[in-house]
Amino acid sequence: MEDNSLYRGRFDHVGDRKFNSVRIFVSSTFTDTTNERNGLIESVYPRLREYCASKYDIQFQYSDMRWGIQSSAANTHATVDMCLQELDISYRLSMATNCVILLSHKYGSRFTPACISSRIFQHLLSNTKEKSFLNEMYQLDENYLDQKYFLRPIDNNQQWNESEKKLQTILREASNQCYEQKLINKDERDEFHISVTAQEIYRALEHNKQKPQRTVCFFRELIDIDELESMFHDNDDKAQSQQMLDDVKQLLRQSIDPSQIYTYRLRWNDGNDRKNYLSKFYDDFYHAVRSQIDYHMKIYESKRDDLLFNQVLEHAIQCNLLTQRFFPRPDVFHQIKTYITASTKSACVLFGHSGIGKSSIMAKIVNEIPNWYPKPNYVSVIVRFLGATPSSSDIRRPLISIIQQICHIYHLSVPSSFENVKEIFTSTLTRVPKEENLVLLLDSLDQLQKVDVMHLSDWLPKSFPSNVKCIYSTIPDIEIGLERTKIEIYLQLQAIYPDNLFDIEIKPFDENTAEEVLRSWLQQDRRCLTPVQYEWIKPKLTRRHQIDPLFLSLIYDQTLTWHSYNQTPDAKFLSIEYAGDAIEYLYNQLGAKHGQILFHRAIHYLQLSGGLSEVEIEDILSLDDVILQSVFAHYLPPLESFRLPSNLWIRIRNDMHKYLVEKDIDGV
Repeated sequence: MEDNSLYRGRFDHVGDRKFNSVRIFVSSTFTDTTNERNGLIESVYPRLREYCASKYDIQFQYSDMRWGIQSSAANTHATVDMCLQELDISYRLSMATNCVILLSHKYGSRFTPACISSRIFQHLLSNTKEKSFLNEMYQLDENYLDQKYFLRPIDNNQQWNESEKKLQTILREASNQCYEQKLINKDERDEFHISVTAQEIYRALEHNKQKPQRTVCFFRELIDIDELESMFHDNDDKAQSQQMLDDVKQLLRQSIDPSQIYTYRLRWNDGNDRKNYLSKFYDDFYHAVRSQIDYHMKIYESKRDDLLFNQVLEHAIQCNLLTQRFFPRPDVFHQIKTYITASTKSACVLFGHSGIGKSSIMAKIVNEIPNWYPKPNYVSVIVRFLGATPSSSDIRRPLISIIQQICHIYHLSVPSSFENVKEIFTSTLTRVPKEENLVLLLDSLDQLQKVDVMHLSDWLPKSFPSNVKCIYSTIPDIEIGLERTKIEIYLQLQAIYPDNLFDIEIKPFDENTAEEVLRSWLQQDRRCLTPVQYEWIKPKLTRRHQIDPLFLSLIYDQTLTWHSYNQTPDAKFLSIEYAGDAIEYLYNQLGAKHGQILFHRAIHYLQLSGGLSEVEIEDILSLDDVILQSVFAHYLPPLESFRLPSNLWIRIRNDMHKYLVEKDIDGV
């Protein structure tokens, strides 16, 4: 039933990302599992990557949080949040296993909470004598409607090391008293006591509570643990850490299927014992994850080779992605509705300059169109975001898939040959049952390959049946090649539909509308800004005469990092005037997160090449000595696998996914 609704343009059950990978998050303490993690990078992950690619044509990815956490993240106490975000991404995007847990004798680091809700913070203050110290260490952020206190950034590492232990003691004692008084619940109390690894494990178990075969757990028991150096032990409150570690292990045994738990006993100082254990661990890890991949891929197998289903799904995902930050434009919707409900047999075109919001409008009306008809259940909407998916960069393949989709919806025979696509397309439209209504949406004609854009009349019908409507979107013209050849797209459409082309110009936001959009997005995210911060934004809305959604979205995304106590503006932000400036500012912010050298050089390689496959970008980055030097300054890789860890590029791609376009070129 869901498949049928998908073909008819109902995308409520579809997410905003395509599932095309197995992505595992490796959760463990760090210093005592170096051998295991290095061995996985050297010998296990490459085998799993090859297995996934050769058998299922999907990617294998891993997330190892030893890599890529910049010092700025530690200084702003963002490390824990970054780990949990990576875990959440793996859970959301992985087609099979999403978390692998490695535990031995360490409970792990217990960081001071970076953020505390205002309600809990007030309870803590009422249960400690160190009120002034807490207020000195934390500051209230009123930019959240549910106000929060944030730990102040580290300015002096030596001073922080002296304060952290005292702060943790105060918070743990106060949280215990609050729990005894039933002011906070157990989960809220535990936030002040548990380790990062435990937080990851609890989150993973909650994610996968009703999802079998998604988690694997490995326990390592060292017989000679008392003889080993400090890196194998907890140094913080050993008795309490041991008890909490035992609790975590017990919970894992209760929550995970016994067949997915592996336990090893060995003497670490015995070289042969350690060698045999590591060999067995790598083998078990490979087969355990591979088994879970096989288990879950059976679910996808029936659809894996269904080309039409996957094409429709890709555009449904793109549709949902584009509507996430949509702001109502009733004047435009009224004009589109007028066209949809008119008796015309011509087409409609939305035109305007790049970044004006045409694609978002096309995506949003997919859900709206059925409601404009007396019988919504008899309305189908077929949408193609041209150039935005691997199979839509030329016009022929989208038209063929539309023909196939129409035949599927209305149970028509599929043509045996597509030699003359335009003729078959036109003929297929006439076969739509009279009691049904069909609306075609072809977004971004300007994104088609050059030969198609130059000859639109070779592909597009001159008229449509009375129960079929067709809407295009495009920029008016484009310039192609070094010689900057101009191609008039809008004029071509006027020539194809000379008498009654229904054209709708999408204009930039005015100042008032732009402010409404910003306030709407803030309300959606349950945030606000201070009057001073509004003043930082306001000149960007008054100085410019063309305020398009892309520019506004780039500006808004930066405000998500602002706290109410940030009262000094960033001079570089104030200097932003155009979308290009905003993009440069975004790049610098992402560079701070991922490493300036790695991020900027990765983006430059993409721009210079015109596009790269996953393997190509990883290979190029791994051959760049400047990048390797910047990354390996923090952590050296296994000697046998001296290349950039793939998860560093994957993190960049995940943060940039709404700005990157994936295309299918030469079967890649």
